[in-house]
Amino acid sequence: FSPSDSRLIPEGLTGEDALNLIDGTDQCDGRLQVEHGGHQGLVCGDHWGMQEASATCRQLGCSHARSTYQFILRPEEMKAPWLYGTNCSGEEATLWNCTLGTWGPLSDCKCQCVVSINCAGASFQQVILAGGASPCAGSPELLSGSFPILKCDLQKEEASVLCRDLGCGTALQWSRAHQGGGTGNQDQKFVSCQGTEPSTSFCKINVNFVEQCDLVSYTQVVCTGHVEARLLGGTHPCEGRLEVLRGLTWGSVCYDDLDLPMAHVVCQEVGCGTAVSILKSSHFGHGSGPVWTEAFRCVGNESLLFHCQREPGHQCGHDRDAALTCSGETLGCGDFTDPSSPLEFRLVNGSGRCEGRVELRVKENWLPLCAAHWDLADAMVLCHQLNCGRAVVIPHGGHFGNVREPIWTDVFRCVGTEPHLLSCPASTLGTQACTLENPASVICSGLQDALRLSDGQSHCDGRVEIFLDGVWGRVLDNAWDLHDAAVVCRQLGCGEAQQAYDAPAPGHKTVPVGLSLVRCLGSETHLTRCNVSVSQLVTAGTLQDAGVVCSVQCALTGSLLSAGSLRIRLAEGKGRCAGRVEVFYQGTWGTVCDDAWDLRDAHVVCRQLGCGYALSAPGAAHFGAGTGRIWMDELGCLGEEAALWECQSGGWGQHDCGHKEDAGVVCSEFTDIRLQEHSQTCTGRLEVFYNGTWGGVCQSLNAASLRVLCEQLGCGSQGQLLARPRSSSTLETVWLKSIQCRDKHDRSLWQCPSEPWNRHSCLSGEEAWLLCTEEGALRVFGGEDGCSGRVEFWHAGSWGTVCDDSWDLADAEVVCRQLGCGPAIAALHNAAFGPGSGPIWLDEVGCRGSETSLGACQAEPWGYGDCSHKEDAGVHCLDISGTMASGSGAMGQGSSDAVYEYIETVPMEERAEESAASRGLVQDEDYDDAEEPENSPAEDVEAGYH
Repeated sequence: FSPSDSRLIPEGLTGEDALNLIDGTDQCDGRLQVEHGGHQGLVCGDHWGMQEASATCRQLGCSHARSTYQFILRPEEMKAPWLYGTNCSGEEATLWNCTLGTWGPLSDCKCQCVVSINCAGASFQQVILAGGASPCAGSPELLSGSFPILKCDLQKEEASVLCRDLGCGTALQWSRAHQGGGTGNQDQKFVSCQGTEPSTSFCKINVNFVEQCDLVSYTQVVCTGHVEARLLGGTHPCEGRLEVLRGLTWGSVCYDDLDLPMAHVVCQEVGCGTAVSILKSSHFGHGSGPVWTEAFRCVGNESLLFHCQREPGHQCGHDRDAALTCSGETLGCGDFTDPSSPLEFRLVNGSGRCEGRVELRVKENWLPLCAAHWDLADAMVLCHQLNCGRAVVIPHGGHFGNVREPIWTDVFRCVGTEPHLLSCPASTLGTQACTLENPASVICSGLQDALRLSDGQSHCDGRVEIFLDGVWGRVLDNAWDLHDAAVVCRQLGCGEAQQAYDAPAPGHKTVPVGLSLVRCLGSETHLTRCNVSVSQLVTAGTLQDAGVVCSVQCALTGSLLSAGSLRIRLAEGKGRCAGRVEVFYQGTWGTVCDDAWDLRDAHVVCRQLGCGYALSAPGAAHFGAGTGRIWMDELGCLGEEAALWECQSGGWGQHDCGHKEDAGVVCSEFTDIRLQEHSQTCTGRLEVFYNGTWGGVCQSLNAASLRVLCEQLGCGSQGQLLARPRSSSTLETVWLKSIQCRDKHDRSLWQCPSEPWNRHSCLSGEEAWLLCTEEGALRVFGGEDGCSGRVEFWHAGSWGTVCDDSWDLADAEVVCRQLGCGPAIAALHNAAFGPGSGPIWLDEVGCRGSETSLGACQAEPWGYGDCSHKEDAGVHCLDISGTMASGSGAMGQGSSDAVYEYIETVPMEERAEESAASRGLVQDEDYDDAEEPENSPAEDVEAGYH
C-alpha cells in the first residue's frame, strides 16, 4: 500500500487517512488495511463486528457488509502496528465517523488475528456441499460465482454451521483427519467456528493450516436433511427393493407410499431411466432397518428424491417393503438402452448386432472392454443378455478392429448362468492397463430357434428353453430321454449328453410353453427339426420340463475352456482364490481328497481359476468338511496342466477318503482387508492382503471408497479418514493408490478401479487410517462433552435411540465403560438431551453393570417396545482423561480378544462363533511370514500357510 497510489484510496479522501481491502477477490473483499494518524497497518479482530464492517463497506462504495471474520496470518506476515478498539453504531457513512481506537503492538491483540470483510459489492461467494448424492451431503467447496476456488475438510462445529446455513438441519458426519493438539486448540484448523455463526463466512480463517484444503481425499459432510435412494436385491442395478437414506440411516419405504411419479424419480436418481413396474419386496427380500413413515410426493420430473415434497405416510412392516423395476434394462432386448443408465453393453464392428467388439457405456462414453480375462462364460452371459443366443466363438483381440479409446479393465468372473454381466462377480482393483490391441469380442449364435439352459450350474446344464416367435418358452415332454438331450447339447456346442432328466418348473417367474412332446432320433442338428408340438394347450400335470447335463471342453480361442459338467471352484474361503477345492462332474459338485495333495496340484487349480500361483495347499478339511461326492483322490499333477482333471488320478469317484480329508488351496491372488493398530475393531490403519503380504493403502480414497470399505468390513456404511497417530508403526509395503470406487456400482473394494499393485505405491507414513461405524457401536448426542448425552445405538445399518423404561445406573455404567468415559454419574430419562429420530432400538434394558457392551445386556427384541422419542435415555459419565472423543461426543465399540486365522486349521463351528467379533483383529503372523519368493514362490511360503 502506498498513499500515493490513488487506485487504493476511496474517492474524496486525500492525504494520510485511507483504507482498503487487500488480498481478496476484488476491491470489496479481503483483509482491512488502514492508514491513519501517521501509521499504516491491519486491524485487530478483537471486538470487531458487522457494525464496523458495514461502515467500512459503505466508505469503499461496496454497499453493505455480507460478512466479516477473523483471519490468522502466517508468522512472517505479523507486522506491527495494528489498530485496536474501533467501535461503530452501524449507521455511520464511513469508518472515520466511528471511534477508531489506537495503534498498538501485536501482543495487545487477544485473538492474534486481523479483520477480513466481504462486502455486497464483491463477487458472490458461497460454500456448498459438492459431489454428494444430495445438496445436504458432500465435500465442502467454496464457489466464486459458479467456479470452485477452494475445497476443505470441515470438523464438527464448522460442519454444523454449514448444515444449518444450507437449510439441511444438523451435521451427522464431518472430518476427523486433522485433529488439533488437544481440547481448546480451536485455532489448529483452517476454518474455525464456534458453532453459533449464521454461516461459515463468519468463521475464523487460519492460513497456517491451509494444507487442510490441499488433500488427495476429502471427508464428506452429511447433514440430517440428506436423502438418497438405492435399489437392492435385484439381478442387475436397475431393479430391487427401494431403500432411502435419511441422514446416515437407511430404511425401507411402504409399498402404499410408492407411486409412479416417485418411482420415476428414483429410477432417474439411480441412473436407470424411468419406472417400469412397482412391486413388493418379496421379489427381492425384506429390509432390516426402519420403515419410514414420512412419504415423498413427487411430480415425477425431479432429478432427486431429495427435491420431492414430504407428507405423513403409512405404517407397515417389512413384509410390505416397496420395490421397483426401472427401464435401465429394457425387457424386450435385455440390454441397457436408456441414456442415463450406469452401464450398458453392445457389440460393434460386426456384420450384425450379435457379433463384434464388446463395448460398455460409462456415463456418456462408450469404452471397449479388455480381453485379458474375457472367457467363454462371460461371453455366454453377454450373448444371453443381448438376446443373441449363445456364444459361439471368442475371437482374439483386434478381430473386430483395434481401438483408440482407453480400455475398460473390469474383470468379470461369470459362471455362465447369470442373467446379466453386472450380476457376475467382478474385480478391477490393481489391474494392469490394457493395450489398445486387446479389446474383448464375441460372435453369438443369434436367436433363430435358439436354445438356452436355465437354473443350472453352467451354460451346458439345466432346464431347456427355446426362443420362438420373439419369446423364450419352456420345453415340456412326458418321455424326455438321451436322444432328445443329445440334440440340445449338440445345438449348444456342449458336446455329448450325459443326462436327461425332468427339471423343476421355473418358480420365480412365468415362462410360456415353447415346445411340447419332443421326439428326436438323436442325430438332428436343431431341436426344431425333431418331431415336436408347438401347442401351448397342455393338460396340467401331464408333462415335465426338460433338463439336460452336457459334457465338453470347448476349444474356442485356441486354448481349452472348461464348460459343461466340468468346472472347478474354491468354497468356504474369504474370496474366490482361497478355499476348499470342489469339482463339478456329472451334474454334481464334489470335493478332492488330500492324499498326495501338494503345491503342484494347487498350482493347477490357481492357474485354472485365474488366481495366480499357489501359496499353500492345506489339507485336513482346513476350510471345513464338504458334503456329497469325493470326486478325485491321489492326484499327481506336474504343475503345468491346464485343468485339474488332466492330472493323473485314481479315476472319477475312486477314493478311500472321508470329508475330513478335503483338500484346499490359497492362491497368490487371494485378497483380504483389515483395520489394524487401534483398540476399536472398526477403526485403524487400512491394510490389504495380496500376494502373501499385508500392506497399507494410500490416502487417495474417494468418499464412495470409504463407504464400500466400511460395508465390506461389516462396520456400517459410513467411513472417513483419520489422522495418523504419531505412535503408529511403519509399513514396508503400501500396495495401492488412487482407489476410486464408483458410487452405486461397486459393492466391494475388489471392484473399484485403482492404479496397479505396487509394493511402494506411496511413502511409508502416507497410508490411510479409517474410522467406520460398526454393529453395536454407541454414541452420545446433545451433551457438553463426549461423555454425556442422548444414548444412540448402531444396529442393522442405522442409528437409533434407547427407551428409558427400566433405565438405571447399571445400564449407564455399561454405556460409559463402552465409551471409554469412566464411571456413570447419572442415568437420565425423558429425553433430557432432546428427542432423537429414527428407530428406537432398545427397550426395557436390564444390564447387570458388568457387561462389556450395551448390546450384551438383556432387553426386548430389536425395535420392539412401547416408547416414543420423548422417552429417549441419556447418560452423564465422569469424563476421565484420555477419553477419545468421536462423533458428537464419544463413540465406542465393544472390544473382543477373539482372533481369526486364515491359515491355521480352525473347526468351522468355532469359526462361526468367533467371526463377528474378530473382523478387525488378526494376528501378525497370519500372513506376514508369506513373503513373495524370487524363484519358486510356493515352496518358500508353504510352511507359513500350514
